[in-house]
Amino acid sequence: MAQGKSFDMEGEFAGVDFHSIRLEQRFVRSMETLMRRPDKSIWEAGENRAEAKSIYRMLGNGDFDRGEIIRARRDAAIRRMAGYGGTSLAARDTTGVNYDSHAKTEGMGRIGDKTPGVDVHSRLAAAADGLVFGVLDQSGYNRAETKDEPASREGEKVRPIEEEEGFRRTETLERGTAAIPEGVAAIAVCDREGDMAD
Repeated sequence: MAQGKSFDMEGEFAGVDFHSIRLEQRFVRSMETLMRRPDKSIWEAGENRAEAKSIYRMLGNGDFDRGEIIRARRDAAIRRMAGYGGTSLAARDTTGVNYDSHAKTEGMGRIGDKTPGVDVHSRLAAAADGLVFGVLDQSGYNRAETKDEPASREGEKVRPIEEEEGFRRTETLERGTAAIPEGVAAIAVCDREGDMAD
């Protein structure tokens, strides 16, 4: 986003479809609220308790589809890539979101072996000069239970790739790259997690 310009939240999420105009409008208003104070919790970011409750109701709505948000963001990023004209980078990496301070939360998965949280696999489109176009794909993953013993090398070799944790990174790469249209040049950039043989 260029300095001094306001972010067009409605334009960014113009294609989002929750099959409910009211829910779509609530989503845009919620994103505007959260963007003003991104370092705050939902309760702190909202101007009052009613607004915070509305955001939580939206998140709990059965028609609220995270995949639809990613699709709309991907479409917006690709429009910016196509308008740029140069070669773009499609960089992928994993961020571990640590929820260690949420000790009372039950049923939360793990990152690493013991830390409560979620791994977020993202593919971000950007120009070589650093101009960010947006998210091409994103998925979350956490381990359901703590490992008590390290896996044997033999067990790792016979396990299908679809059952491996790294497969989620491959899926993010494939979905994010497949969405890029013909004629838009993009170079896939990965860290050391990108060297899987499959």
